[in-house]
Amino acid sequence: MDQALIDKYSDEWKQIGEYRSPWGVDAREPMRNYVITERENFERLFRHEKPAYIPNITEMTAFSPAIVPDHKVRAWSLEIGEPHLPGGKCDGGPDMFGVQWDYVPVTGGSMVHGDNPTIKDITHWEDYISFPDLDSWDWEGSAKANEALFTPRRMTRVWLMNGLNERMLSLMNFRDVMVAYVDEDQQEGVHRFFDKLCTFYDDLIDRYHRYYGCDVLMFNDDMGTQRGPQFSPDTAREMIVPYLRRIVESCHKRGMYFELHSCGRNDIIAPVFAEAGIDLWMPQENINDYDLLYRLIGDKVALGFPTDSTPGMSDEEAWESAERFMDRFGKYGNVILNSTFPPQHPRIAEFLYYLTREAYAE
Repeated sequence: MDQALIDKYSDEWKQIGEYRSPWGVDAREPMRNYVITERENFERLFRHEKPAYIPNITEMTAFSPAIVPDHKVRAWSLEIGEPHLPGGKCDGGPDMFGVQWDYVPVTGGSMVHGDNPTIKDITHWEDYISFPDLDSWDWEGSAKANEALFTPRRMTRVWLMNGLNERMLSLMNFRDVMVAYVDEDQQEGVHRFFDKLCTFYDDLIDRYHRYYGCDVLMFNDDMGTQRGPQFSPDTAREMIVPYLRRIVESCHKRGMYFELHSCGRNDIIAPVFAEAGIDLWMPQENINDYDLLYRLIGDKVALGFPTDSTPGMSDEEAWESAERFMDRFGKYGNVILNSTFPPQHPRIAEFLYYLTREAYAE
């Protein structure tokens, strides 16, 4: 450990206050004496400028309002009050399109109930579903109930579950969705549905920005499996990218940034993500080749990576882990620390603060 470096920046790491946190009824997160605020630091990164220190994903305020039915039924509702998270109380229920979800405790997540897809024929999807009436949701009440979460010092990162591909998979069987993407007789129905969905999401994103002042849209849309993507890059470019780009533009025109959440091994379609103009992607841990992804799109997309530290390491070992992270990614000033998964050393963010403050000041 470099004690001189720690001493040089330790005053900036001091806690000077607290932020209200959505991760529990009385949860709080530390406010530190950083050289610039977390918001300013993330702004630099998203503008492709060098930040003052490495941005940490936990230093945006997480927000997943329960007013959106998908959040509660999928066990991912984060707001002031009791959160609905994996391992907690969740009974499932209908999402915003009326699809029934069941919470499965052993997996820590929710699954669509049974094997009875809502849409039987994508070429006539209008016969099976109607779009939600966003005006019927109590936006003003939700905003007032959560106003203590929002602060000018931090960005607010808001969830949108069930994006494009995931929405299709919730409404149809997996096999039928994959066939529809490549079957010329069905593709027009997919395009028509995604076009309508993008218009709907644009309205939803506008309300996220207008009522809550959200800064980053965390768009959940898993497109991978353990071995690779669910479809080819060509299929992604034809069927997904035009609509993903529209949602990115819905964010950018409001001064928001777009984060893609897409689990699975997705290196084959990573360039496609970049083509859509996304701002941030945190690849699924323990399944992706981080070095490969950084080489492929690290100059275009801010990527979030974990360190190789573990909770049981000594401080000296964790410092060495932070130095390894710096050598691989951290020294360039264009990555985000994913300090959430997998579990890491409790001081890893602190050590990387010291190391990057020194490195980025040069």
